[in-house]
This record gives sequence, C-alpha cells and structure tokens, in this order.
Amino acid sequence: MSALLPVINHLIQQNREAQAALSAFAGKTLALHAAGVQITGTFNEQGFLECARNAADTEIRFNAGAVQKVLQGQTPGVGDVSVSGDTGLGVALLPLIGSLRYHANDDLSRLFGDAAAGGISVRAEKAGHTAKQIGLSILEQLGDFAKEPEAPVVDKHTLSAWSHEVDTLRDDTARFEARLAKLEERNKV
Repeated sequence: MSALLPVINHLIQQNREAQAALSAFAGKTLALHAAGVQITGTFNEQGFLECARNAADTEIRFNAGAVQKVLQGQTPGVGDVSVSGDTGLGVALLPLIGSLRYHANDDLSRLFGDAAAGGISVRAEKAGHTAKQIGLSILEQLGDFAKEPEAPVVDKHTLSAWSHEVDTLRDDTARFEARLAKLEERNKV
C-alpha cells in the first residue's frame, strides 16, 4: 500500500540514527505486514522507502498479538514476528524498524511553535494518563467483581450498556480537559 509510504518515511525522518542505518540497505525491498496492512517499499540512498518495482527481498510479518503489545507499550516476543525471504536482511532490518518512534512534539512545534506545542503536549499527556488510570481502575474492579462467588454472569445487553457508560465517561473526561485548557489560556491573557 504505497499510500502509507509517506507516513513511514515521516517516522524514518524523525529518527535520524535509524535513517542513517537504513540508508545502508539502499536497493533492498521490504514487505511489512501488520494489523492487516501491507507496505512494500525499496530503500533509497537516504534511508527512505520508495514504491517498490520488484518483489520483496524480505518480508516481516507482525501478528495481531505483536500489534496489541506495541499499543500497550510492551515489546513483542519472538513468536509475535516472522521473517521470510532473505532472513538475514529481515533480522537486520527488524530492530531498525522497531526503533522508529513518533515524536508528536516535533510536528506540534512545526505547526504551532515551541511554546504552544509544550502546552498541548502536557495537556494531552495528562488526558491520556487520566484515561489510562480510569481504564485500569475499571479493569481492576471487573477483576475483583469476577472473583466474587455470587458474581452473576453478565449478559450482552448489560455489558453493552456498561461499555456505553464507560465511553460516555471517557468523552466527558476529554471535554473536561479541553475546558480546563481553555480556562488556562484565558487566564494567561
């Protein structure tokens, strides 16, 4: 899917050390499979991926468990990733691909300036932390509830209603954070 190449190249650009290392693989073609998406590209001399005109030299495939682990901040295990084709090339590329990190502050600074980017980043981090704490608390409560000997089996309707309430709480928290941010802005003036 060549439409995702600019996204991957943006990540590569934000990670200069990985970009320099990837430039050593100029002319090699990689097929990357993750979360139902396939990206195939050939590395150029600058370490960026270009549309591939030939078959992949190596394929790296992340199974669904690997994607979930990454989203949860965990490191995928050996069984979560498979490499085919030129396995030596795949094994060499895997840590470089895995080291790519998105740095939102870079983009926010470019769009809004350094001062605004810092404020946006802090508020977003606080909101994310709050949402994560709420989620962990709910999971903990569910775990405690399930341990009760008289715990009823929840039907689909009850679970759906509860899920809707959790979504509403999350949305309310996000709106609250936005209002706080606006109030902070007004107080600065």
